[in-house]
Amino acid sequence: MRKENGQIGYLSESLTIPEFFDLIRPNTEQRSNLIDFSPVIEVLHSIHAQFVDQSIIEKYNSVFNYWQESKSYSNMQIRLPKFESLSLLSNELINSLQLKIEKSEVYYGVRRRDGASDNLKKVKAIQSDCDAYIDVLLCFIHSKASLEIESFKNDVVLGEYCDFLWRAILKIYKNIIEFSDRNNEIRLDDSSLLYYLAFMENQEVNYYTGLLPYFDGIKDLRVKFIYGCGNSKFYDDFGEEINSIDVKYRNPHLDELKAAKILRDLLYKIMSIAKLVKKLKKGDIEWDSRKYSIEELQQLVFSETVEVVE
Repeated sequence: MRKENGQIGYLSESLTIPEFFDLIRPNTEQRSNLIDFSPVIEVLHSIHAQFVDQSIIEKYNSVFNYWQESKSYSNMQIRLPKFESLSLLSNELINSLQLKIEKSEVYYGVRRRDGASDNLKKVKAIQSDCDAYIDVLLCFIHSKASLEIESFKNDVVLGEYCDFLWRAILKIYKNIIEFSDRNNEIRLDDSSLLYYLAFMENQEVNYYTGLLPYFDGIKDLRVKFIYGCGNSKFYDDFGEEINSIDVKYRNPHLDELKAAKILRDLLYKIMSIAKLVKKLKKGDIEWDSRKYSIEELQQLVFSETVEVVE
């Protein structure tokens, strides 16, 4: 799903969610505001609670319910112990999800060994775990920001949580598109689905390659592919010598493309929340819990401005 600015976003019927880092809005030349993004957390929970694995659903709902309760208190002496309990619950669930995601890395099969449909089921399970992981991070960030937003300057845990998820999902993503960057060199398998995307969906392929290291120097993947193709010569009906390039690329299974898109979108979501954490760590940001700011965000969440990319 593509938004007007070209970024990957969430989509559920008429629901659109802003980039997480865009929740920070300029206030003055020196400072910015982080809007109370309760509406974002609430609507994401309503979507993802339907798909969360039964092994973690109880903990997932407990984190959300505890977050809902803790933010209802205005007395800081009450809120602080509530936040501490929320922090413990969040860390416990994130650690459980990390173990699940690490196992998924091991169990995910390469295309030539496991079927595309089986791998798609595994990727959808990974998607559910990652959505829950991000939702828990949002609850944690929200509570921490509403209590003491300056505390992010000294935080290292949230950044590490984002880094873990990025590395884990990128590894599986590379397997799906058959990409390697061993020894800091780009290596694409001849049957990589990126070649199919380059020729058949060229306007989209950059959203895939943009997530990969060392890809900046390649402006058009089609040109790179053609240089590696075999060529032959023949004479046409007028006796003129003709050079021919034999271009062949694999048509991937539809489920391969679906799996790649799911992981691509997950990586953009992880980038988005990681950028939010980095901005908060830099400081000079104030917490904005004004009613009209929250209402404005709520209207945006339910606006109908998202374009669906098939």
